[in-house]
This record gives sequence, structure tokens and C-alpha cells, in this order.
Amino acid sequence: MKKILAISVFAASVMAPQAFATPITFTGDIVDTPCVISTGDAGGVDVIMGEVKASTFTAAGDKSIVRPFQITLEECDLTTGKTKVSTTFRGMADGTNQSLLSVANVSGSAENVGLEISDATGTPIPVNAAGNETTLTTGQNILNFGARYVATAANVTTGHANATADFTFTYQ
Repeated sequence: MKKILAISVFAASVMAPQAFATPITFTGDIVDTPCVISTGDAGGVDVIMGEVKASTFTAAGDKSIVRPFQITLEECDLTTGKTKVSTTFRGMADGTNQSLLSVANVSGSAENVGLEISDATGTPIPVNAAGNETTLTTGQNILNFGARYVATAANVTTGHANATADFTFTYQ
């Protein structure tokens, strides 16, 4: 009888529904700005630069093709009196050309090349400096940018060419 009871208790515990505690993390910010960053962009923007041939760069200043990317501002309310925005991309500047983002920050990185960010008109935005002002409209605003590699010397070496920057907005 004791064996049957023990088997019954064991079988009931194996077949009982099990609950697992899985955390859900909620993140966000309360801001006092005329616009909010789209939730799709708030977690970051990935720009796929792809592969670029080293032969693209034969002299300092040679550039790869531009890879476009966007940052979306939503719920823009111009009644605050702030109708313009400028974007700053903050990151590690290239050792040779301080206006470019550095890509040589890990072993195996390409050398003598940096990453340039430009605004919608193609005007370069120096790293750690505010870009040109963009006039906002009520509602959604899509800010267009471009990224490309720029040789800082004639002998660009092969390797990873990854860069990271944080973006901030200044409203006027």
C-alpha cells in the first residue's frame, strides 16, 4: 500500500502543471521635449555598412558609397515654441581625423579609415558636434542621415570597420 501511495504522489507531482517565473522588463523615460524618439529607434539604430573593397581607398579622403539611415521623431508639438532640432552623434573620434568616428577600437580592425556621418543634404556632421538645424513639423518627423567610410591615409588595411555613436537632440 505504501508503494502505491508513493507512486501516486510521485506521478501527481510529475504531471502537475508547472509555473515558471520569467521576468518582463519595462524601460522608458519621461521627457520634457517637443518630440519623442520613435520606439523603434529608441533602442538604437543599426546601419549595415556591408563589405567595402580596400581598393576603394587609394588616397586619404577617398570615400565609400553612402549608406542611408533614418531616425524618427514622433508626437512633435510645436506649441512649445521649439521648431528646430539639431543632432549630435557622440562617440570615439578617429585618431587622424577627429571629425570621423573611429573604427580601430578592437584587434582585427581596419586601419587608416574612419566613419563619416552626414545630414540629409550630404553635409558631414563632425563626431561630437551638433549638425545643421532641421525645421520640425507637427506630428512625425523623419530625419535622414548617411554614413560612409573615409580613408585617413592611402594605405587602408582590411579588417572589421565597426563604429558606435550615441545620438542626442538639441531643440531650438
